[in-house]
Amino acid sequence: MKHWIISCLACLAAFTASAQTFVINSGTSWSIPSLASTITKAGKNYEHIETSSASQTLVKVNALLGWTVTAHLSSTSNWDSALKLSVQRTGNGTGIAILSGGTTYIQLTSTPQTFFTGLLNLTAHRDNIPIQYKIEGLSVTLPVKTYTTTVTYTISGL
Repeated sequence: MKHWIISCLACLAAFTASAQTFVINSGTSWSIPSLASTITKAGKNYEHIETSSASQTLVKVNALLGWTVTAHLSSTSNWDSALKLSVQRTGNGTGIAILSGGTTYIQLTSTPQTFFTGLLNLTAHRDNIPIQYKIEGLSVTLPVKTYTTTVTYTISGL
């Protein structure tokens, strides 16, 4: 009986590991308005914070049991260190999985950090989880050019 239970648990673990999917539908490029129109007095830096739409990225997770989503900046070769990019989950999307965390901004770095977690059963999923971005550090002293970075999301079982 003991061997049968261990075999069942091993099969379930193998099935769980191969059943995780993570789909991102994204339009994460957006234009930041020029700061030039807001400058009214010489000598001021006029720092600015910009946010994307509340559903700039839509995430779909289909996994078994519990899982964690981490996020980090994975490509920063064309990114100024003065810029701070943060993400937050602005809703639950659709489906019956239970989500936890991620509803306040976390500042992204090159080190993966927990963004949010989910709890599923054999038939549960979560679609269209909305993600919003915030950029801080925009300034008239920042050189004028196009800045790009890549945000990597990773799902792992608990």
